[in-house]
Amino acid sequence: MERYSEAITSFDKAIEIKPDKHEAWNSRGVALEALQRYEEAIASYDKAIEIKPDMHEAWTGRGVALEKLQRYDEALDSYEKALEFDPNFQDAINNRKRLLLKLGRPTE
Repeated sequence: MERYSEAITSFDKAIEIKPDKHEAWNSRGVALEALQRYEEAIASYDKAIEIKPDMHEAWTGRGVALEKLQRYDEALDSYEKALEFDPNFQDAINNRKRLLLKLGRPTE
């Protein structure tokens, strides 16, 4: 329903109850990203990754937010980290490929 602010409030309540709920941190990052609050989104993704280092979805979301901030090398590192944990994760594959093309590195 694209009610991102309300969603963030709900994720904050879930995190208050269970601070180690990596899914809530990741989803909070997604909602913040939708609101173009990229630095906050990265912080949420980082928290999800701190709790569950192999969470490929959080690594990919982190990459997207970093890319929006034109921090391309960091974004590429995040996509590659996601692919370490799930080599078949299509979002990370597609985002990495698109970013490499944008950077003029099509052979990679």
